[in-house]
Amino acid sequence: MKTKKTKKIDWRHGLYKFMMATLGAVIYAASIGFFLDPNRLSAGGITGIAQILSKLLPVGTGTLALVMNIPVLLLGLWKFGWRFFAMTSYVLVVSSPLMDLFYAYPLTADPVLAAVAGGALLGLGMGILFRAGASSGGVDIITKVLRLRFPHIKTGVIFFVLDAIIIVASAVVFGGLDVALYATIGILVSTFVMNYVLYGSDEARMVYIVSNDPQQTANLLLEKLNLGGTFLNGYGAYTGKEKKVLMCVMRPKQLPAARELAASVDPNAFLIVAGVSAVFGEGFKAHNSEDL
Repeated sequence: MKTKKTKKIDWRHGLYKFMMATLGAVIYAASIGFFLDPNRLSAGGITGIAQILSKLLPVGTGTLALVMNIPVLLLGLWKFGWRFFAMTSYVLVVSSPLMDLFYAYPLTADPVLAAVAGGALLGLGMGILFRAGASSGGVDIITKVLRLRFPHIKTGVIFFVLDAIIIVASAVVFGGLDVALYATIGILVSTFVMNYVLYGSDEARMVYIVSNDPQQTANLLLEKLNLGGTFLNGYGAYTGKEKKVLMCVMRPKQLPAARELAASVDPNAFLIVAGVSAVFGEGFKAHNSEDL
């Protein structure tokens, strides 16, 4: 049974998700309306298909995107439940009319600037939406379904592959290789930004420290940087002596300070640094966090 405190926390969390979904929807619509659509640069996915059709039909991109997303929304309802369906439907209701509204006020006619700015906003908007437990519909939902089957593939990579098909189609309709190349720049930028929004905070470094005084090194790391660690049993191949190897995981920005502390204890300390894509546990990502 939920207590009053738990209900209060759930209410605040729900409000936060709702506000983030609204922000993501506005940013997503701004990327399409202000930058990509006026310059005939495909946003990829169902929105990209809607962009193509809007040039052939007397209907705005936002309206077409809303209509075309209906069957995909039903797929989302089946796979992810009512909450995801309601949030994504809300995002579509907010973003679709905004796309057509923003289209009347393009901010640049330079295709390079449009590709970079539009792509960055597109990736930012989609990243925020995914973190809010929603999506912009279309390929977003298809991508989440594919992630259930292939969880080792990053979201941005799936988007890029699916969007490449739409870019080829847009090149045929909008006429010319240049348009396709500019659109590709936008998709690359959006993929990078979205991956950073979704996974950047999980980036960390795993450091193995071989020192003459591993305990003092561990004490300093804990005292100065609040970094914990684990001792592993090691055996020197040359010396034949047993050694303790200190293993610790840290944020990239903590690495320079950790190196200095290790060297202050033992100038000949041996450090091995490896990049890790995700860390679960105290100080990092929660075990029950949503897999995006």
